[in-house]
Amino acid sequence: MMVRKMNTSKTARSSRSRLLSVLKKFNRNEDGATAIEFAFVGGPFFLLMFAIIEVSIFFFAGQVFESSVDSVGRMVRTGQIDPNISEEDFKKIICDKTATLFKCADIHVDLTVVAEFDELTLPPKPKDMDTDLAAFQFTNPGPSQIVKLTVMYEWPVVTNYVASHISKLDSNNALLTTVAVFKTEPWPTSVAVNP
Repeated sequence: MMVRKMNTSKTARSSRSRLLSVLKKFNRNEDGATAIEFAFVGGPFFLLMFAIIEVSIFFFAGQVFESSVDSVGRMVRTGQIDPNISEEDFKKIICDKTATLFKCADIHVDLTVVAEFDELTLPPKPKDMDTDLAAFQFTNPGPSQIVKLTVMYEWPVVTNYVASHISKLDSNNALLTTVAVFKTEPWPTSVAVNP
């Protein structure tokens, strides 16, 4: 019986020593360590990189959108736009100034004329996780009138992580809103010029 116990303990020691030698080889062998490290760091790195790119494009689009609305607002203020222009033609003027970043059909315009600045209201906010366009109207301004020009666009957000932080809509789009308030100049009504 004694002989069997010794053989069993020798077998256990030899399998332990084999296991230790295999583990030592893994400890010394660094082949593939870079690939494993990249697997840990790659996912968060690319998520962060895509988020930075998307937010940068979003801010660039917002700046282009705001600049185009300011430019068209200046044209309205100085009487350079036909006083009988239709809403679709007005949208086209805005769209032409935004380059190719926006779909013209998805641009929403609210052109409101009021008698006093106190009568102006805030632009509509998303209602029930959707864009509320019920209060939007289009009124052509005349000379010496107070005007509020609100333009909205749903910017598509691709990265889900970014959408969860900048979108308040069910569509996961970000809402770009630009407002310009001004009093039109006292231009002669017969001298309005088409752009």
